[in-house]
Amino acid sequence: MRFLLIFSSVIPGLPLLLHGRYGYGLLLFLFGSASWILHLASHLRIGDDRELFLGGSIVGGIICSLATVMWTIHWTSEDRIEKTRREVESALDEAQRSYLRGRLEEARVSLDRGLKMDGRDIDLLFLDWQIARRLGDEQRARKSRRLLRKHDLDEKWLWEVQREELARGR
Repeated sequence: MRFLLIFSSVIPGLPLLLHGRYGYGLLLFLFGSASWILHLASHLRIGDDRELFLGGSIVGGIICSLATVMWTIHWTSEDRIEKTRREVESALDEAQRSYLRGRLEEARVSLDRGLKMDGRDIDLLFLDWQIARRLGDEQRARKSRRLLRKHDLDEKWLWEVQREELARGR
C-alpha cells in the first residue's frame, strides 16, 4: 500500500486525497496540476517571457510534487503509524473512562482528538455514535453511524448498530 501511495505522488495531492486529507490534498492538486499544465502550455508560448513561464511552472510543479512525496513518506512510515495507533488507543481509553463516569462532554473531547488522528477507527466511531445519541446530537450520530458502516469491514459493531436501529424503529 505504501508503494502505491508514493507512486501516486506523481500527481500532486493524490495520496492526500486518498488518505482523506481533503483540504491539503485539493490545494496541492490544484496548484500542482496548474503548474504542470502551465509548463506544458509554456512550450507553445512565443515571446520574450517564455523562459520565465517555463522556469516558474517547472519549479511550481516540482515543489508541489515533492511536497506530496514528502507527506506520503512521512505519513506512511512505520514510526508514524505506530505513534498514531498509540495515541488513538489512549484517546479511546480516556473516552471510555469518561463515558463510564458519566462525563459525556469530556468523552467527546477525547473522541474528537482520536478521530482527528484516525477518522476510520471503528471503536472510536462506535463510541462517538453512542455519545452523540445520548447528547441528542442527531447529525453527529448519523455521521458516525454512516462512517462506522463504511469502515467496519469485519462487522465488529454492525450487529449492535442494527440492533439499536431495530429497537428505535429505524
